[in-house]
Amino acid sequence: MAKAGDVFTVTFPFVRDTYDEQDAEGFATLPTWKPGCAYRPCAPDDTEGFCHAEGKMELTVVDVFKPGKYPARVFFTRQWIDPEGKRFGKGALRIMTMPAFKRRAQGWFADPYVIDPEGTA
Repeated sequence: MAKAGDVFTVTFPFVRDTYDEQDAEGFATLPTWKPGCAYRPCAPDDTEGFCHAEGKMELTVVDVFKPGKYPARVFFTRQWIDPEGKRFGKGALRIMTMPAFKRRAQGWFADPYVIDPEGTA
């Protein structure tokens, strides 16, 4: 059972991506890491999930509250640690029921994936 102050750090897939930034010299397209997987066709009617590398997802429990007869709620924040070790993510307070939080704290929640550093969709 999660309690206030607990920190859960799990391995999470990351894919390479780009973003556009504007400064005094104009626009620039810069590389970045994005949490999650990309998908590519692997059979006539199927897809395969892949990532370029693995990083971490860090969940910090702020508090747990059980409102009467309703399921316990976990209040938490989430941060990402990309494959190069850079931390990022908004400090927004998130809320989930205890069972949903336990599933999220186990790591990647979707289909299995392969690590393919040179992969393209």
